[in-house]
Amino acid sequence: IYDRVAKVVAPKKIKLAEAEAELEVQMEKLSCKRDELKEISDKLQNLRDRYDKKVQMKKGLEENIEMCSKKLERAEKLIGGLGGEKVS
Repeated sequence: IYDRVAKVVAPKKIKLAEAEAELEVQMEKLSCKRDELKEISDKLQNLRDRYDKKVQMKKGLEENIEMCSKKLERAEKLIGGLGGEKVS
């Protein structure tokens, strides 16, 4: 009986060893791909952070432009008002 069992089990053990070797190779590939994915994800997050900072900077500059425009308009009104007080 042992001989018959050994003949059935031996090829299965060989196939198992081959499958485990293939699994190890595929797991190494998976690990490399995960590392690449992490690197790309980090770069993407860095770009998103930079984008958010630039958007905030743009918003601040737009507010500054609006404030300067209002100040310029008020200054022109003040100068116009003072021009009427000019003594000849």
